[in-house]
Amino acid sequence: MLQPQKQRNKNFRHEHYDQFYNGVKVDGAGYNFHFEKGRMYLAHGNFIKIEGLSTTPSITREEAKQAFSDYKEIPVEKVAGFKADLLIKEILNIFGKDTVYSPVLVYQVYLITGHPNNDEIGYIDAQNGKVLFTEPSITGYSATGTFETRYNGTRQATAQHYNNTYNLCDSSRNAVIHTWDLNGSANINSRVELTDADNNWTANEYAASEDDMGLDIHWALQEIYDYLLNEHSISSYDDNDFDIDAYFHYGSTDNDRDNAFWNLNLNVLLFGDGAVKFNPVASLDAVAHEYGHGITDFQIGWAYSGDFQIFHEGLSDIWGIILENRISPSLVWEIGEGVILNYDCIRNIQNPEDTNAETEISDTYLSSTYNAGNQYVKSGVFSHWFYLLVNGGSGTNDNGNSYTVYGIGMDAAEDLIVEAVFNNYLDNQSTYPGIRTQTINAAASGALFGSNSFHTRQVEAAWYAVGVGTNPTQPTISGPSAVCYSGSTFTANNP
Repeated sequence: MLQPQKQRNKNFRHEHYDQFYNGVKVDGAGYNFHFEKGRMYLAHGNFIKIEGLSTTPSITREEAKQAFSDYKEIPVEKVAGFKADLLIKEILNIFGKDTVYSPVLVYQVYLITGHPNNDEIGYIDAQNGKVLFTEPSITGYSATGTFETRYNGTRQATAQHYNNTYNLCDSSRNAVIHTWDLNGSANINSRVELTDADNNWTANEYAASEDDMGLDIHWALQEIYDYLLNEHSISSYDDNDFDIDAYFHYGSTDNDRDNAFWNLNLNVLLFGDGAVKFNPVASLDAVAHEYGHGITDFQIGWAYSGDFQIFHEGLSDIWGIILENRISPSLVWEIGEGVILNYDCIRNIQNPEDTNAETEISDTYLSSTYNAGNQYVKSGVFSHWFYLLVNGGSGTNDNGNSYTVYGIGMDAAEDLIVEAVFNNYLDNQSTYPGIRTQTINAAASGALFGSNSFHTRQVEAAWYAVGVGTNPTQPTISGPSAVCYSGSTFTANNP
């Protein structure tokens, strides 16, 4: 079934077709076609193989509603109505050390009730009635508050007034943004509200307990949503106003507290409050990095396994750079400089081998450093490619290849990322060479720079600089160093 796409350029049309199996929509599956002036120039997609799956549910929608209301401990007499849509959805299963996604027939259940527990949508196995997972859902009204944040000074942000107090929730945008306090739990069902009596959230009230990290997160999410919407007409991770739920004070172990996460199963953001390696993990670039994982999850669909982990991390660092640069720039090429202890930053995208960074990352594909590294080390190929594309550079990479890249600037490089991610170019790409090809295709489209353009050549040159693909022919100009000199002749080569 064709799903209409936003047409950002009148000469270009991008079509997405959803996959159905026996008449039932398959969540997250489909195919994409790209047209320029009516002619298709690219096609790709994600097809989920399904065999022998019964699309005849064993329970009714009413029974699914009952199962979910029982799970949420909402008395059935309190439920005024409900919505239960039948879907096929891939569900994560873990068998020993193996992670497997299996298609399951589910009901997506939404309850209509004023009960205080009614804050989620449930996915119910349509054969046995088991609640497989949930997603948050909330309604309300909002007001602008003053936030004395931990990392970003005093900022204005939207909070929501209900239960006679202000809460870190915002329903003034099309996507509801809700920031929850987990108080050291790893179970999101243990969440509580951080509240304020007068919507003036001061450091005296929240800094000592490190609750002010929640203020940073809530403010940052609103700024990220607004920037992407106003600049690129992108509304939330899915470009369709998926609700944004974040949880701080996540986890009790040092590993959980010293981290931040995007949960691919629950589609939520999780932020630890620091332990051994970090202060509270709530800086703007940390929030933007995790938000980037959400974009990747919805727009590209890379699982977090194998080489997909590498691409997830590299692209999230790129989103962190883009969004920090636009919202509140400070050392944008350093990741996590505001939260890490004992180092200058977590990763230095400009200087990948920075010994003052916690992790020295690889800047060359298949080099010895790359081959010996984890997903964060290997992600440097992606993120440093972006640095060179923006700023340019010349030198010799770890494979011994000399390169020259002429930077195209942040505006053009950002437009390329948006085009490649939100117009489906990166779907189903599983290698760096494949990602290179698709970013070049996006750059070469008439929507951006055009085939064989200067900018498109720099996309190629930046990939060559990090060890992926071939070196394009670069334009050069030769002539005397004094430009304004009578009788001077200049020669342009490879224009």
